[in-house]
Amino acid sequence: MIDEGEYMISLKTVDELDISLIVDVLNIDSAVYPVHLRGTFDELYGRFTANRDTYVLLYDNNDLIGYLCLLPVKDELYEKISNDDRLYDSDIPYEQIEQYQPHNTYKLYAISTAIRPDYQGKGLSGLLIRGFYKYLLEKRKSNIRISSVLSSAVTSGGDLLLKKMGFTRIKELSGGYMLYELQVDDAYYALIEERLDSGHTSNFQ
Repeated sequence: MIDEGEYMISLKTVDELDISLIVDVLNIDSAVYPVHLRGTFDELYGRFTANRDTYVLLYDNNDLIGYLCLLPVKDELYEKISNDDRLYDSDIPYEQIEQYQPHNTYKLYAISTAIRPDYQGKGLSGLLIRGFYKYLLEKRKSNIRISSVLSSAVTSGGDLLLKKMGFTRIKELSGGYMLYELQVDDAYYALIEERLDSGHTSNFQ
């Protein structure tokens, strides 16, 4: 856990399959997303079994109040998400998720981010941004390189969050959703280190 004042960010790998965590994530999804954008227990369970190091978790004491899910996906799926005209969401098959190994390079799909409605409007998205930065830097310290990240915005809030993190809009998908991409190069690593040191994590330029 990383102390962020009143709240806590967890970047800890889930060493054992934590059923209660899956339930907590599903409860947040049901409060934030419409039915067709919510994952199911089986989908989340499958992704957990493929890789348990895929979440930035935001807590108020012991209560999960927000999360960001980052999936290291195989190149073929990354290309499909980049080139297709549809939103990829809960239908990501666990077989397309990779396990992190030192000295390898990965591409991520940020599949979803959410904050419980009763905690929205408190500026907590900035903590998830900090968690995202720390996630990337911790991987690099473990000799795991992230080269790029794709993500889709399904709300105006998601659109703003991705822009603050430094993502660039690359195209509009069917249904009016937007696809974004982030190139994680040496300059980006240097920028996020600077932002973490200064305490500024929003209004990315």
